[in-house]
Amino acid sequence: MLRRTLATCLALLFAGTAFASPLEDAIALYKDKKIPEARAALEAITTAEPQNAEACYYLGLTLLHSRDPKLLESAVGWFKKAVDLQPENVAYLFEYGGNSLNLAGKTRSLGAANRGRDALEKVIKLDPAHLDAHEALYQFYDQAPWPIGSSSKANAHLEEIRKYDPVRARIILITTRTNSKDYAEAFKLCDEAVAKIPDNYVAFLLYARAAILSGQNLDPALAGLKKCLTLTPPPKAPGYAFVHWRIGNLLEKKGDKPAARAAYEASLQADSNFTMSSDALAKLK
Repeated sequence: MLRRTLATCLALLFAGTAFASPLEDAIALYKDKKIPEARAALEAITTAEPQNAEACYYLGLTLLHSRDPKLLESAVGWFKKAVDLQPENVAYLFEYGGNSLNLAGKTRSLGAANRGRDALEKVIKLDPAHLDAHEALYQFYDQAPWPIGSSSKANAHLEEIRKYDPVRARIILITTRTNSKDYAEAFKLCDEAVAKIPDNYVAFLLYARAAILSGQNLDPALAGLKKCLTLTPPPKAPGYAFVHWRIGNLLEKKGDKPAARAAYEASLQADSNFTMSSDALAKLK
């Protein structure tokens, strides 16, 4: 009876207990940003289990996370293997497509560009509301030269984004106009956004970027950034450290180096690890 009771207790104690698999351990290492350890674990798993699509996918992510440009092609190869194993997995397709386009941008590879485009188009077929894929395709069709690029296709993807998230669509359009040096249109779009939402934190940031790049409208841009410091940053938007850094950029543009220095120092007070401000201070003479 005692033996049976002990056995029953042990069974209850361990009932439902699941020990983490090597892949789960490797993924946990990746999520904890222990990149060398994650990479070694995932390389061992993909060697032992070459048909493990999830391991291939996470190995690709791990290689990307190292931020070594030389590893981009290898990462794309692992994403491709994951897609080959699970052709309709949206997450795998998106990473394969997006990073194939990144690779094409670095190597001028037409083949990589076509493969990236096709993978992202498949993402849209599987998930029409995948806004990241729509945005990647918008950027591709907007920036690629003829005959690959297409303004009509770019606009179609932008319209799809607008259907689901009008704010995101406006941000993309303002950024595009700024990047193409159509500063007048960028300022106009920002002003329209603020007219609709007076405390539009993101619009103030985008206006400031256009002002810094163009050298125009510096005072209104500075006023907008100071307004940001009185607002609560929306989710996923840069915080106050970024705002102070942008203020420093504007003040440098205006030739006020002491005030720019103070702004960069304020940025580091908000976030001591904000390297863009520490780099700016080091360059400021």
